[in-house]
Amino acid sequence: MWGNLGRRVASSRFAAAFLRRTRKGPSRLTERPPKKRSKALHVGEIYGFVGAITTTVFAALYFAWAYTPDAVLHALGIYYYPSKYWALALPVWLSGTAVAIFWLYEGMNLALSEPLHSLRSLQDGDPGDMPLTQVNAMLFDR
Repeated sequence: MWGNLGRRVASSRFAAAFLRRTRKGPSRLTERPPKKRSKALHVGEIYGFVGAITTTVFAALYFAWAYTPDAVLHALGIYYYPSKYWALALPVWLSGTAVAIFWLYEGMNLALSEPLHSLRSLQDGDPGDMPLTQVNAMLFDR
């Protein structure tokens, strides 16, 4: 069967028929047709596209400003722009602020939680679940 396949695959009809015959799985009567997707764009897709384009444009402008020498900018007629100090300072300050916010959030959660030895930190589920004698027998009687 496989010996003649190389010569006969040239015919696209033969290849399609061969694949239909050898296909495993549910029969055509039990198969469900594939779900059709609506052709309308979703709002999230539009916002994602606009966000990606905006981010790309601003990143290109930022890198062009950060890496272009002042002499080239002056030759292009651009004289008013922020100091090159901010090309490095702004990302460092933003990164430091993000780390400080995470530390502050974790510190606030630790400050607001009960100490480990406090009885208020214990929680009891539904008392009807399992009697305490049964729990003690399961945990401590061997």
